[in-house]
Amino acid sequence: MNQPHSRQTFPTIPGNEIPASVPFRLVLALTGNLALWMTNLQVYSTGMTFSINASRRNGDKFLGMYGFGKPEAGHTPPMLFGIEDAAGTTSTNLPKARSGLRPSGGGGGNPNNAKMGYALTPLPASGLMSIYVAWPHFGIEETRFVVDTTAIHDATTEVITMWPLEDAAPAAFDIDDMTTPQIEIPSSGWFASAVDKQTTPPRDPSTSLRISFDDFE
Repeated sequence: MNQPHSRQTFPTIPGNEIPASVPFRLVLALTGNLALWMTNLQVYSTGMTFSINASRRNGDKFLGMYGFGKPEAGHTPPMLFGIEDAAGTTSTNLPKARSGLRPSGGGGGNPNNAKMGYALTPLPASGLMSIYVAWPHFGIEETRFVVDTTAIHDATTEVITMWPLEDAAPAAFDIDDMTTPQIEIPSSGWFASAVDKQTTPPRDPSTSLRISFDDFE
């Protein structure tokens, strides 16, 4: 009798840690019309987050940066992205792929510039990590980059635990409370001084109001 396959689970990015930053910029593609790069690498005890940025000339649709089998209306077909670590663990944004790679922190942009955040758990195994990218819509063929994960693992010693990890309490808020909070500025100190410097003085009512139409040219 066939035994059912167990559903693999992946750790989450800890909500009680301040991550360590790793200087990282990897240009994934650079053509006459499109640039694609990976940056903003943040390391946690159980994983890492990063972003992928894209810029192009004269776009007529939003850039498809999401993937995971969910093409978005008004966007280009999505880029393909994946990681395989030294232990052979594969994580991708392919359709129906179950892996430790998932969207994180959201994204956004316009037809010419876009940014998408990702999380990868667990941390890639020590050794050489392969990063793969392809974007057939823009003529970018499958390309492989090899990255040494030593700096990633070394950065885990710099992760700061803020407080013990606890189960998140159910959110408790009054959806009918539409009160607009007041901006609380200390009565003295730098912020108080900055407010005074940046506040536009009231117009002297004795002076005539002049409009320069040169400002609208």
